Amino acid sequence: MKAACDRATLTRGVQVASSVVASRSPKPALGCVKIEAQKERMTLLATDLEVGIRVELDKMEVQDAGLALVPADRLHGILRELDADTVTLTTTNQETEIVAPGSRFKVLGDNPADFPEIPEFPESGAFTIGADDLVGLIQRTLFATAKENTRYALNGVLWEVEGNNITLVATDGRRLSVAKGKCKDGPKEKATSIVPSKAMLLIERCLTDITDAKGNCRVVLREKDILLETPAVDGGKRTVYSRLVDGHFPKYEDVIPKDFDKKATLKTEGFLAAVRRAALLTNEESRGVTVKFGGQEVVVTSRTPEMGEAEVRMPADYTGETLELGFNPQYLMDALKVIDAEEFAFIFKGPSKPGVLTEGRIFTHVVMPVSIV
Repeated sequence: MKAACDRATLTRGVQVASSVVASRSPKPALGCVKIEAQKERMTLLATDLEVGIRVELDKMEVQDAGLALVPADRLHGILRELDADTVTLTTTNQETEIVAPGSRFKVLGDNPADFPEIPEFPESGAFTIGADDLVGLIQRTLFATAKENTRYALNGVLWEVEGNNITLVATDGRRLSVAKGKCKDGPKEKATSIVPSKAMLLIERCLTDITDAKGNCRVVLREKDILLETPAVDGGKRTVYSRLVDGHFPKYEDVIPKDFDKKATLKTEGFLAAVRRAALLTNEESRGVTVKFGGQEVVVTSRTPEMGEAEVRMPADYTGETLELGFNPQYLMDALKVIDAEEFAFIFKGPSKPGVLTEGRIFTHVVMPVSIV
């Protein structure tokens, strides 16, 4: 293989591919990026056997088509340090030579035949969704996934797609986020899949590079995997592949309270600031703030024996009797940060019942109260 490459384009592609590479693996091939060069296009492939990516790059002058398997960290490190506009890659007998004006590197790689297959995007069965729309859905749900949980279904995000409607749901057992949006050409019968958190992060990263006129991406949900295809900022396209989480997601609709009788309408930025200030005097042992609604104001307080206490007041449009609840402030802040509207609704049933933050019909976040001693 021999190809003259636009260094900036190649560096961005290798950086995205490297985010998938397994940090530790008994198989050396999984620590590498596979390079496929043909005609005027180069494709980079990376996988950890659960998640994979295909990065197709334009602006490549391929003199000799071929394959190479190069350690991802070394390749990315070299490209990042070079300042030339163009670099030349030449591969012979599992050795890849990287040449730029004033610099030459020879990197030992592995046999491309040892690299596992990564599926290509299928010709049919895809639905379309706006890149910005999907990014918004991901940002409103991904933070609520479980970081470590023996219930593997909670380590991912539930996708529900039917017709022109798409819903993403995530929970860690203490909070639950539901985000709704629109798509095009979805399945007539509801399709449900649980996509792992790592794949969701990779999808979000790839979507931020979309620049085509419509700003759309295509998605295929299959029985055991998901594939997403999107154009890239520097031409070409990227295809994310992931196996689905094998498990049963909780019946999330049963968790959302239906019979609340107390409601407060609050300024999003104002309440976020109030919670953030009260949280300054909390610690790991006393990780909670008290939120008290009454009259036309809300009071957020915290108290820690060894640190002191805080009290922050702000106006609120509240209906109902005086109510006092305790919450983990981080859970409140995580939800407030993804609300785009100037105002949101905070609804309740009682001091021991979940609180629900809503942004119209597009975002619902349920958070369990905590006991404040």
